[in-house]
Amino acid sequence: MKKRIPLLTVIVSISAVLLTRKKVKAPTAAASTGRIPAGSLLFSPIGKRESKYVGHVGIVTEDQHVIHSVPAGIIKDPLKLYEQKFRLIERYAPHDLSAGIKAAEFADHLHQTYPRALYRIRTPLDAKPSEQYCTKIVWQAYKEGAGLNIRALPSKSMAVHPYLLKSSRLFKRVSSD
Repeated sequence: MKKRIPLLTVIVSISAVLLTRKKVKAPTAAASTGRIPAGSLLFSPIGKRESKYVGHVGIVTEDQHVIHSVPAGIIKDPLKLYEQKFRLIERYAPHDLSAGIKAAEFADHLHQTYPRALYRIRTPLDAKPSEQYCTKIVWQAYKEGAGLNIRALPSKSMAVHPYLLKSSRLFKRVSSD
């Protein structure tokens, strides 16, 4: 005579197995390749060294560096160094990857042309690339490089906080520390 396992025992056993399994998130493209898409924006509420201001943003280049503006000028840090300098980083990737590449290329152009740009927060977004701050360089990279005005900010806006660049229309939040 065959032993029959009561249906309730089977259901309880299967439920226990399913409930104890750890859920694993599928890796993102950046996680599986180890690369962050060019044009991604890295936001940090507090800088450790060069930027003492509350709120900072940098833009990732194709060669996995981050271009950002600090009182010393426009700098290009390797991604790992940037992550050491700033904490609580939130990463926003561009929806349009080709626009991100164009923006990153323009940011690189600004870095090469104006490495000693004066750090001036009270300058209009569209004025004097020789005067920069972190939000302005990222806005100019997308406006001039990719033809996209992040958050449709007026070009004469001054002292724009980095967090105003978070635009769900152009970017998607990918991760945070």
